[in-house]
Amino acid sequence: MAITVLRDGIAVDDFLVGNTTVLLLVGSGQDRPTDAVMSALCALVPHGKVARTEPDQGAADRRVRQFLTPIPQTERACLVLLQGTTVLDVLRSTDVEAHGAQWVRAHFEERFLTRLAGS
Repeated sequence: MAITVLRDGIAVDDFLVGNTTVLLLVGSGQDRPTDAVMSALCALVPHGKVARTEPDQGAADRRVRQFLTPIPQTERACLVLLQGTTVLDVLRSTDVEAHGAQWVRAHFEERFLTRLAGS
């Protein structure tokens, strides 16, 4: 799986070019079972449309969270569907914990993949 790692604010801005629909994996340390599920979902995304921030709260993570300020967040990982800098949808690692991987994958395919395929 090839996920672009965004390391700073400039990389985030370059990734969110124009009106493109993209997926960001935010705040994942990839050391928990829920993080593995979130990463696996990213493998379903067309190449070049998915990226993740470094889990250390670095410049890229801070830049992405600026976009997420209006949306109630947990301190855990989340998948964020963005069109340009507009947030279209959010799927949290707490959804994996609450509903299970199969439920989350079905909702991801229904809510996220159709939008990503259409752009």
